[in-house]
Amino acid sequence: MPIASAPAGSSIKPPEPVLADPSEHFLLDPSIDFMNHGSFGARPIAVLEAQMRRRAEFESRPIEWLAPERRGGEKLARARNALAPFIGAKPDDFVFVTNATGGVNAVIRSRRFEAGDELLTTTHVYNAVRQTMKHLAGRCGATYREVDVPLPLAGDDDVVRAIEAALTPRTRLLCIDHITSPTAIIFPVRRIVELCDSRRIDVLIDGAHAPGMIPLDIESIGAAYYTGNLHKWVCAPVGSAFLWICPDKQKGIHPTTISHFIDQGLQTEFGWQATRDITPWLCVEDALTWMGRLGWDRIMQHNHQLATWVQAMLCEKWKVRSATPLDGRMLGSMATVPLPGQDLLRKKFETFRHASTAIFERDRIEVPFIDWGGQWWARPCCQIYNRPVQYERLAAAVLALLR
Repeated sequence: MPIASAPAGSSIKPPEPVLADPSEHFLLDPSIDFMNHGSFGARPIAVLEAQMRRRAEFESRPIEWLAPERRGGEKLARARNALAPFIGAKPDDFVFVTNATGGVNAVIRSRRFEAGDELLTTTHVYNAVRQTMKHLAGRCGATYREVDVPLPLAGDDDVVRAIEAALTPRTRLLCIDHITSPTAIIFPVRRIVELCDSRRIDVLIDGAHAPGMIPLDIESIGAAYYTGNLHKWVCAPVGSAFLWICPDKQKGIHPTTISHFIDQGLQTEFGWQATRDITPWLCVEDALTWMGRLGWDRIMQHNHQLATWVQAMLCEKWKVRSATPLDGRMLGSMATVPLPGQDLLRKKFETFRHASTAIFERDRIEVPFIDWGGQWWARPCCQIYNRPVQYERLAAAVLALLR
């Protein structure tokens, strides 16, 4: 990418910290600069302790605690009631799943596609979702296609225009990211859904990163399906996510594990898929409460402001062009920035993963490097336990790799 002509990073300031001492609340190794919250999240100690208590309760009365005809269904209903207002959905219209990839699989594997039908997504798709769509298209003779949404982007119009130009009469399902995983861009999902509605195309939104990163009102988006993770930015235990289904689309959608209660209703069927640990879902309420005491608006604003500053600072120090506007209008709590010295890095390291491993082993910096669109990128994430100095160390460490 060309060198940026954008304003210097110094014109954008990092936020004041939310937590005085993050080590009191998170178990993250203090010897590591952890800038990869977007992959698996990190849980407050209080949430982990709540999960331990719930597991002990289960072990004391397993049947009473888990069986749907006893207290299992009641506990899941309470967890959904706690989550519903946070995501802007009715409790009966969404179910818990293990992760957003599982939610995508449940929808796509339940739908019927025929030869000639088209499953559409973009070049920013999460690879696990890409593989799911390709697999299903191959099994039924449908077509899988990706819309190229090239970087840099000037704004939402660039995304909408690219998708509008790609829709065809054969398009049956569009799977779109709310916040893209490899490139960390907020897509204008409401506008995209309106575009597809006029063409009678169902939209499945992969909102893996959205809950806890940006305010959500799923019903107002108007998509057919929406799935999101809760173990990322909500900071709930690993294995907590949800799948929302528009009421008129719920019939015929099944979990990926078919068990005793098939076709007995959305909540009954998804609520029991053989023996498993349901404490991650029950602890969503604990995570929402703990983070809520700090203030969700305050958390989201802090993380967004930090990500906006990080993008500008790295672009300035690395002398690269930002993928999205430097004012942060298309960012949430993470930013994807092209690495400097691409040719030299490729000569020194066999793959982008080798380069990120070198940063970790030498500098104790945990940050994802990504190969996308023919370039290598860094995707630093920003959470309330992070500090600006960590990203300044990242900037220096990458420049040191080039030397």
